[in-house]
Amino acid sequence: KMLRKTDLSVCIIAKNEENMLADCLESIKSIAEEIILVDTGSTDGTIKIAEKYGCKIYHHPWENDFAKARNFALGYATKKYILSIDADERLLNPELFIETIATSNSNSGGWLLKVVSHATRANGLKDTYSGNLLRLFLNHPKIKFYGAIHEQVLENITKLGLKIDITKLKMDHLGYSLSPDQMSIKQKRNLEILNKLLIISPTDPHNLYQRAKTLLALGDLKKAEIDIANAIKYGNPNAAVMPQSLNFGGVIALQSGNPDLAMSRARDSIKIIPNQSFANFILGEIYYLKNDYLMAIEHYRRMEKAQETEDFYAQIVGDYKLPQEQLHFKIGKCLMGIKDYDTAINEFSKGLHLKNDDIACMVGLANVLYFKGQLEHSKELLEIAVQLTEENAEIKNYLNIINTELAKKSFNHKPDSNKPFISLSMIIKNEEKYLEGCLDSAKEFVDEIIIVDTGSTDKSLEIAQKFGAKIINKAWNNDFAEARNESLKYCSGEWILYLDADERLDQNSILGIKDALKIADEKLGGLICTIESDHIQLTGEVEHHRGGYPRLFRNYGFPTIKFQGRVHEQITPSLFDLGKEIAFSEIKILHLGYNQSREVMEGKIKRNYALLIQHVQEEPLNGYAWYQLGQTLAQMQLFKEAEGAIRMALSTNTLKDSVYSSATATLSQLVGSQRNFEEALELANKSLEKAPNQVYALHLKAYSLMYLNRFDESMECFDEVLKRLDNNQKIPQSGFDITIPKELVLKGLNELKELKIKAGRI
Repeated sequence: KMLRKTDLSVCIIAKNEENMLADCLESIKSIAEEIILVDTGSTDGTIKIAEKYGCKIYHHPWENDFAKARNFALGYATKKYILSIDADERLLNPELFIETIATSNSNSGGWLLKVVSHATRANGLKDTYSGNLLRLFLNHPKIKFYGAIHEQVLENITKLGLKIDITKLKMDHLGYSLSPDQMSIKQKRNLEILNKLLIISPTDPHNLYQRAKTLLALGDLKKAEIDIANAIKYGNPNAAVMPQSLNFGGVIALQSGNPDLAMSRARDSIKIIPNQSFANFILGEIYYLKNDYLMAIEHYRRMEKAQETEDFYAQIVGDYKLPQEQLHFKIGKCLMGIKDYDTAINEFSKGLHLKNDDIACMVGLANVLYFKGQLEHSKELLEIAVQLTEENAEIKNYLNIINTELAKKSFNHKPDSNKPFISLSMIIKNEEKYLEGCLDSAKEFVDEIIIVDTGSTDKSLEIAQKFGAKIINKAWNNDFAEARNESLKYCSGEWILYLDADERLDQNSILGIKDALKIADEKLGGLICTIESDHIQLTGEVEHHRGGYPRLFRNYGFPTIKFQGRVHEQITPSLFDLGKEIAFSEIKILHLGYNQSREVMEGKIKRNYALLIQHVQEEPLNGYAWYQLGQTLAQMQLFKEAEGAIRMALSTNTLKDSVYSSATATLSQLVGSQRNFEEALELANKSLEKAPNQVYALHLKAYSLMYLNRFDESMECFDEVLKRLDNNQKIPQSGFDITIPKELVLKGLNELKELKIKAGRI
């Protein structure tokens, strides 16, 4: 029997919705016999619009309880079926309504609609989310909404023994397309309601889960974690709130910098609902951040399968839906990570087939085609991307790089002998004390000098002009990588050397380097230089550090080559992304910036601390940022906090060998000072595995062995330290070391001798 139009009541609650209501009513007017609108205090044109569409209008004071307002509306509904819709929603395919009901099971009591939500991030980018919500149900006296916020009818339907059906009906939800300020107001309103509910019932898992989501939206991760942990603790394992809590708990843990907890929660959620999208998405993101691209692909594929099959329980609970083109983009990025370019092309192409103006897939495909040498096709895609985006500087720069390479191939000209071979890239601010010495040390080695000035008020610019430098003025935005990248945009040399004003090129070490670079293999992308510096600690002690960093690299053009990291920025990731090799060189750079007064050093440390805190908040899984924060905290003598930061850095499993060896050595020293010598020894050995020729970790190992009464092994380590100091070895192949004063080693040997005497071993 076909359903008549008169069988449906549409119920709406509204307040000041004059901008949204008309489109909502327009979308349902063809199928609604009656429209019940409960107004909770409008002062705009909402009522006039409702009257125009023939709504039955009722007034109900707002009592901070959505379920109460919705149930008030249900009380006036007279038809067999009820559709609950909000003013900021639109029913996209009302023509399917009659078919949906007519083909349903006779025991059906509720129907899930696919709801597509649109959200605007703080940076202006748009996100689209898709899920299934129970908005259509029988008009029955026992089917009422429950929950003062994020209200539901699901359990009341299932208690009646009625079934839930999945439909093809779709709704657009515009309620999250708000400005950051408007969203904040909305979330704070929700928080106020939830706070009151949880005072009455502090262990209610549903409200704990909802408050955790609200706190997550407001950026309060610490409180969100407390609530979600309690929601998991008090929730019924068989209730819908459990997988919901586990999944959002995974998101909260991931954003809080705890990927292991996020992974554990996502896996627990999968045990409850194996064929779901949300938990697999979380696991895919975690593995991608850990650079485990194969495992990331595995979980993205499972997510893809879950979205295709639409598991019934997952739909009822509420699953996270990612637009298919975005999923193809994520898989494509992973395939690029393992250099499977052909399959990556296939994934990006699938995404573009689904949505031909998807910028991410378009640029991803252009990128992989660039690596395969298909420059013309890459150029075509980027030109389209530029037209579709509003002034995207990175895409434009990428297009310029390809145009330059195409021009070179087209003319097949010989290299221009007048073109700079090596560009010196620098950023400065008030460096009159050091700048002249730096430029004087580099003037015979480089062919052009590019300096980004971030606000000098002293004689720095006069000094730079004396050396013929090209000066670019740029406001300082608390981001070293951003400032250095500005300089890269103006470098025209085939190679780029970057220095700071307080550094000096050792003249003997650069002899013959230029000639070697001119015949270097194309695979070579950068040269590691030895940086030597004396570090005055806040205690007054001086440490001589020796580290290796790629300071000289090929100019592939910005943004193909760019610095990363708000502070202690790196060029290495860009070189590795291009598949280029980095070799050790004889070049030595003397760094004077850490051999300064206590006041100056304290200022530098505080500046770095503030930038690093911001960095780890922005990228909670950036191991390098956590490592640098740990080093800075140690300099501030906040040793407990330093230990926590270093452990966090190691837990990300993202550190390169040189950073890993430094991190484990630093942690060895920290735990050793707490007399935890077993772990100190273990960490020193881990450091030596990555940097076997270094002195620092070997010295820590010697002390750990000594305090563990393993005297003979300790003696061997101390003797080896002395040999290495006498040989004055160059930088270890890991690129990290700290020189130990010889007198400190001798002091350790004397202490070892005394301990052996006390133990009766001599």
